[in-house]
Formats: sequence, structure tokens, C-alpha cells
Amino acid sequence: MSAKFRNPEGFEPGEPSEAVVDLASRVERAAAQAVTRRQMLRLGGLVIGVAAVPPLLAACGSKKTPAAQTSTAAAPTVTVAAPTVVAPTTAPTTAGAVVNVKAHEAGEAFVFDVDKLAVPAGPVQFEFSNTGTMTHELWVYPLQDLTKMLTLKRKGEKAGEEDYIKGIVGSAEDIDPGKSATIKGTLKPGFYELACFMKSKRPDGTWFCHFDKGQSVVIAATGPGGPSDSVATPASTMALQMVPGEGELSESWLFVPDRLVVKSGDVTFKVANKMTDMKHDVALYPLGDITALIAQRLADKEDYSIVKGSVLMEDLEAGKSDEKPAKLTPGWWVAACFRVSTLADGTKYVHRDRGQRTTFLVQ
Repeated sequence: MSAKFRNPEGFEPGEPSEAVVDLASRVERAAAQAVTRRQMLRLGGLVIGVAAVPPLLAACGSKKTPAAQTSTAAAPTVTVAAPTVVAPTTAPTTAGAVVNVKAHEAGEAFVFDVDKLAVPAGPVQFEFSNTGTMTHELWVYPLQDLTKMLTLKRKGEKAGEEDYIKGIVGSAEDIDPGKSATIKGTLKPGFYELACFMKSKRPDGTWFCHFDKGQSVVIAATGPGGPSDSVATPASTMALQMVPGEGELSESWLFVPDRLVVKSGDVTFKVANKMTDMKHDVALYPLGDITALIAQRLADKEDYSIVKGSVLMEDLEAGKSDEKPAKLTPGWWVAACFRVSTLADGTKYVHRDRGQRTTFLVQ
């Protein structure tokens, strides 16, 4: 069965113009069974995008990037077996874009295969299909703070996405294996996240959210005041800015990259902390299941080896910049901050959940 929804745009591992990443062969049906069942399809509505920004600037900032302070620290080396990657289209299309997104499981990870990293701002159509063995969904929205919703979902509690996510572009909910849906809409220039927030229960009775299993991907809508077309051009550097959100996203802490694809091997990360009063970190890891790491960080423990990643920068102070290299293998990667803070009600959260995260492709 097919369904119609709202708008966004996606991307997927690889090089120019082909489709779909297979991060691994589809594996056995996960022991967990998807629990919630919601009604598919919610049509249209006005799309609200991320605040427009210049290429290397925050979605809501327009200040100059502080000069990077070169560090001689040894680059973390991560030798993870890279998933098979078929290149996405790196150059944005000129007409209304069509983005193909496939949801499936890959061992312990739940993944999206996306065939475009960037599209021009304007009309976009998502063709979403579930090629896995479990029920999955697709939500499209500006990159933002999800702490309250994720805290509830990880405990198996009810948390409707529309009650917590700002500026939703579109959604395709409860798509069963072998089924598909179409989402249509219009994107403003900025960065958007594609995600699945289904909850599932493990055999021991504990819950997890598919978002923490790896089903999230960041894409760019290019255009005046937003990311440039070069956001999808492979390079050996990435400029990453840590900035506060603006307007209805004012509670968000964001990672804003100048590109979403880099070359494999040595990559130099130029990071600027444009927050006003807080230190942040940058950790790098292959996109996949981080449920154990989240639980560990919330318990004040830290072992990035469990996600085959490492910390690139620690304690980068507000207003400071740094530059460090890392050696990366081909596949989907994530840059995120896993520092822990506490909400007014005493709930702990990791900065990654508040918006300090971005996926990118290593070719």
C-alpha cells in the first residue's frame, strides 16, 4: 500500500548518482518487535525549515568563524569494516527533487539507505520503502533538540512526535515490511534530519528507540542563505560549527557542517564553538547502534570503543576553535557531542540529543 505525506529530502552513502547503501546484508529479524502502532499518513501543511545560514555558519549565526588553532594531537584511528556503499547523487538536482529512502535492519543496527545528500531548496518528494523485517517509519524535520521525547521513548512511555518536534516537514508512520509511502513538500534552505522513532522491546523487557539504533540521517537543502552546493562535494576537510538554535529552535544546540561528504583517509576537522557559555566535545563513530553508549554516558561512564569510535576533541570552550585530523574508513559516520547535562527537572541528557549531531558520508 502506498501513502502520501509532506515534504523533505534525503541522501545516502556512496559517490555521485546511483542509489542506496547496504551497510550490511539484511540480517535475521531482530528479537525486538515494534510495539507502537500508529496511523499512517498526515498530509501537508506549511514547511518550516532551519533558519537560513551562510555555508560555514550556524543555522542561526552570522558571525565570523574564529581562527582555528592547529593542534598536533595524534589523530584517532578507527578501523571498522566499512559497509558496502553505492554512491548517492552528490550534486543537487535542478528540478523538484525525488529522494529514495529505504529502511531496514543490518545486524544490531537499523539503517536508512538514502540516494541523495543534498537537494535544492524547494519542492521535494520522498519515496519511502521498508525493505526490512520490522515496522519502520520516516519523519522529516529541521535538525533540533529531541531530549524530552527521547527520554520518554527510551523508557517505553508514550511520546507523540508532533507534541515534541518543531517544524515537521512530513511523516510516514508505521510502514510495515514490504510497504511504501510518498511524502511531498517544500524545503527551505537548511539542514534536515530523517529519522525513525519507533519503540521496540527487547526480550528482557527493556525498551529502545530505533533512532538510537542508527535510523537517522542529516541532509541539506541548498540555496541562498543556506548550505552551498559544495556541501555534497567530497573533500579532505570539514568545518563544523557549534551554535545555538534560533526562534522556535532556541532550545536546540546544533552542529552545522560545511559539507556532508568527505574523502576516506586523513580528514581534518576544523571546529568552532560558537556557544556562549559551555564546553563541548566532538566524538566520531560509524553510524550504527549506540543504545549501550547512551546508557553508559547517562550513568557517567565512557567507553567509545563499544561503538568503534573515539573522541576527537574534548572540552572545547565557548568562543574557541580547534583543528585536528582523523583517519576514517568509507561508510556512514557521525560527529556528535556526548557530554552530559541536566534538565531543570533533574533529568540527565547527552548533548547529542539536544541537536549536537550530524551524519556524513566517507567515500
